[in-house]
Parts: sequence; C-alpha cells; structure tokens
Amino acid sequence: NIPAGGALLDSVTVMDFFPGLNLEGFPNRDSTKYAEPYGIQSAHTLLRGTLRYTGYCKAIEGFVKLGLINPKPCPMLSATTPPVKWKELMCKLLGLQPSVKYDELRQAICKQLNENKKQLEAVEWLGLLGDEPVLKAHSIVEALAKHMEAKLSYASGERDMIVMRNEIGIRHPSGHLEDKYINLVVYGDDKGYSAMAKTVGYPTAIAAKMILEGEINSKGMIVPLTKDIYGPILKHIQAEGIAYTIQSVIRQ
Repeated sequence: NIPAGGALLDSVTVMDFFPGLNLEGFPNRDSTKYAEPYGIQSAHTLLRGTLRYTGYCKAIEGFVKLGLINPKPCPMLSATTPPVKWKELMCKLLGLQPSVKYDELRQAICKQLNENKKQLEAVEWLGLLGDEPVLKAHSIVEALAKHMEAKLSYASGERDMIVMRNEIGIRHPSGHLEDKYINLVVYGDDKGYSAMAKTVGYPTAIAAKMILEGEINSKGMIVPLTKDIYGPILKHIQAEGIAYTIQSVIRQ
C-alpha cells in the first residue's frame, strides 16, 4: 500500500522502451482489481501505471511540498472574496507577508523545495511567483489546474500524443517463457482531432454502430472484455489510423 500525500511519486521508474521518448512511469491506483474481469487470477504481478515525460513527477512533487495539491476548500479563492495574485497565495502558503520582495519569496520557496532547482524552475515558469490573478476556485489544486490549463494549452502547430505499453509475461504448458510487448502510439491532427479524442471517440462510435447493426446483442451495461466485442472494434479502429504493434520474445 502507498500512503496518501504524494508518496506515490516516490515509486517513479525510468521507462526506456521507446527510443527517443524520455519517459518515466508510476503506479496508477489498485491494479489487482483487474485480475478477475480480465480472467488472469493466476498472474503473479499485475500493475497498471501512468507514463509521463521525465521530470513531470519531480515537478508535481514540488507542488505537493508547497501545498499546491490541496483539495480542501480555500476561502480566500471563493467568488465572494477580493482577487488574489499568485504571489500573495504563495506567501500565504509559506507564512510570509504579501509585501515580501521577489528574491525573498524565491529563496523561501527554494528552501521549502530542499534546494531542488528543477522544481523551482517549474514554479517560476508557471508564473506562480508573479502578479497574475489566481482564478476563482473551490480549492488550491483546482485553481492550479485552471492556471495550468491556460498556460499549457496547445499553440498553433502543436499536437498531443497518446502512448500505451502492455508487457505480458507468459508461462506456456511446455514450461518455456514468453514476453509479449504491445505498443500503441497515436498523434493528434493539427487543426483536427486530438489523439485523446480519437482513441476515446472512435471506439465509442464504432461500438454504437455495432449495436445499431445488430453486431452486439448483449443487454445492459456491457464492458468490452469479450472478444466478440473488442475484436471487431480493434479491427475497425485500425482503419482510422489507430494501430498497435506486437513483439514477442521467447525465453528458455
């Protein structure tokens, strides 16, 4: 079990399976609950994780240290209070007077971050030491999310990317071992659908079409874990440019 409060970020691992992509990964919630739905109760290890570019987790760890990942209600950010600047909010979190000079605030933040320059760089780049107003929000983490949404929105010519990696270890009845790697990389279209929209929207649309054409006859809330459902969907999304690759390595 991993305790709350940012300890998850201590479990970050370098992911080097995609040359050219500098990635890191960390566990994503409780993976063991997937054993039964997927019919792999005999699996010794079952782990679902999140991939991010290297440095992401350290930056988030810095936000945790500064109290920015706080979901509790923050009265000073409510709609009925006067506007607050990011500098003022940071001073509040660090117990400093709002009139403190920039260099003093920066030094206090650096100390809170245990002199981690990369974490300080992320805070400065986002403008959290400046005079930009904090958007009204229920909590500090919600305000930070709104700020980052505006700051990190895609510029003209930029696009998103979806990366998925499945690693499956198989012990065959003959006793030999096989490692199977399934990779998926999808890019968004400039001035078109994002990779996120395509990978979520296309399977949903295809499933709806299959229901209308009588290919899916099951009733109620159906999870696509049976081959009669996910098989045709995987085939159809390849026609939309969403294709995965499979690599197999046999070990004696």
